[in-house]
Amino acid sequence: MASFVDDGLPARREDWPPGVLSALEEFTQGDVVACPQLVFHGSSSQPLTQTSQDYALEYEGDMPMQVHADDAPRWALVTSGTCDLAEADAPLPLKPFVQVSPIVDMAAMDGGKRKLVRQGKINYLIHVPLLSSYEQGFWVADLRFEYPVEKGWLASQERLKGFETERDQEAVGRAVAWLRERPAMSGDFVRLVARPVRTLLGELRASDREAADRLDQEIAEWAVAVDSRLEPKRVEIILFSEGVDPSAATQSWWREAVDRLREEAGDLLLITGPRFERLDQMSVSDYRRLTSLAKPHQKFSNE
Repeated sequence: MASFVDDGLPARREDWPPGVLSALEEFTQGDVVACPQLVFHGSSSQPLTQTSQDYALEYEGDMPMQVHADDAPRWALVTSGTCDLAEADAPLPLKPFVQVSPIVDMAAMDGGKRKLVRQGKINYLIHVPLLSSYEQGFWVADLRFEYPVEKGWLASQERLKGFETERDQEAVGRAVAWLRERPAMSGDFVRLVARPVRTLLGELRASDREAADRLDQEIAEWAVAVDSRLEPKRVEIILFSEGVDPSAATQSWWREAVDRLREEAGDLLLITGPRFERLDQMSVSDYRRLTSLAKPHQKFSNE
């Protein structure tokens, strides 16, 4: 039995509606289009958002709910991978849908949080800087909501540029990948390692912003060698730099931080390290043996 997604799909590439696939060749992940009407399935008996709360005033039960026109975003960000849009290398395209996320104005957000968004430190929000040239605001794609649209609809939309460079636009792929692939770690690891590290980094930023910025620049990502993600007994902390070794000050801070983690964990978790490595020098096979945790400030899938 075929999926409903397959029902009615063109049997050959040339049978697709005229111009759709060629138009999609111009689109890339991270492009901006007009936002479609947003609908989700909700429960009026257990409303969680303003939309479902409004429905609960008039209806009972579970039902599709449309975001009110007054709250509907102006734009949406294409989050599907570029290779999945036109499927240029596929003899027969099999993916009729593309995912988009709403872009909202978060100008009311406080300055500290706006800076975190610009730096990519709130992993479900992506700053789309060029949209402020169309309309004043602090425009942010919210990856907490992704919505499928048919490719025929996308092909008919005006394509806007949201990022200055291709490298800037690659932040979309990194954010989507992190949300999909970030590991689930045990509660003990989160409680004894991840959260204390973020607390220490926050304290450093409050007391010495320059040092905090240096740490953020010099440590490209961190990883752990762990006997089990969900029931760990031993954890080694590895810190990666890229291109050059981290400064003595950065290494010293991390050594002191891990010493504190080790002391506070006691017998609950054996913590070793930190070990400093270079991304450009470690072999792929050695890297794959580790659990990559991206930047130290980012959260895990079960937090």
